[in-house]
Order: sequence, then structure tokens, then C-alpha cells
Amino acid sequence: MSNTIQSAVAPRLIPFSGLSNITTLGKTKLYELINAGEFRPVKLGRKTVFVESEVFEWVNERISKRGA
Repeated sequence: MSNTIQSAVAPRLIPFSGLSNITTLGKTKLYELINAGEFRPVKLGRKTVFVESEVFEWVNERISKRGA
């Protein structure tokens, strides 16, 4: 048995409701974006979650593309 400590931090996973809260988008639009590949869900058994850092990256890309 190894006594090593992993230094990598596990990504934070958020549920669909967290995706909606962060993006402020409704269900229909979010499903459209998921189907278009904008968000990549992770299946954990029956639960579907999203990687929080990827969601914030998506939001930050939208912010950086807006007109100055």
C-alpha cells in the first residue's frame, strides 16, 4: 500500500441547477448548448453534472467577446 499524497486537486462538479445559476440561462437554452457541444456533461450513475471550471471558462469567453 502506498503512502503517497496526491497533489492534484479534483475538479469541482456542479449539478444542472448550478449550471443554470452560473449562466443565468433556462433549461431549454442549456439543453440546446449541451446538444451543440458547448457544455460537456459528466454522467455519475443517474446524475448528470458539469465541471465548474469549464462552465466559468465558457462564461469568461463570452465576457471577453463582448464589445468594449
